[in-house]
This record gives sequence, structure tokens and C-alpha cells, in this order.
Amino acid sequence: MSKVWTRSQIEALLESSDAAVERGIVALWKRQTLDEQQASDTKHNNGIGFCSWAARNGSYYASWVNSGRHLTGQHLVKARKIALHHAGQLVEVANSRNPD
Repeated sequence: MSKVWTRSQIEALLESSDAAVERGIVALWKRQTLDEQQASDTKHNNGIGFCSWAARNGSYYASWVNSGRHLTGQHLVKARKIALHHAGQLVEVANSRNPD
């Protein structure tokens, strides 16, 4: 039986692991629509990907991580805030990767 993640477990992981924050940011960016990814903005009120206040920074951070670099300092602090805000979506992502 596969592990089923809860929101509190995802939040605890995000609080304790910089790598989890980076994976979460990339996962959220991947949920953005193509036009949102290209514009680094939120264009659709669909509850998927970054919310409007996080889209620009979240997209930048995902690009940074996707280029092979790591988030540090205030960028990591801001990315963690974004990831924690979107923890519900990250629960969906984590649980969708666990086959039944």
C-alpha cells in the first residue's frame, strides 16, 4: 500500500527540507498553464499552480531550480512561504505520484 500524504506532513516537510521547497516550487510551476508559464503570471482563476501574488517569484524560482541551481537566503525564505501557501496542491501532487 502506498503512502498517503496529509497536509500537515507536507507542511512539516516543507518547513524542514530546502530540497522539498525546491521540488514544490517546480511542481507548482508545472501545474501552471502554458500561457501562464510563458508570462510568469496567473491568467486563469482555476486554483491550480501559483496564485496571483506568487506567480512572478514562483516562476522565477522554478526557472532557477530547473537550471540546476539551488535557492538560498531570502529567495529560499520566499519560496518556502509560496510552497506552504500552496500546500494543498502539493498534497495532491504527492498523492498522485503514489500508485494504488
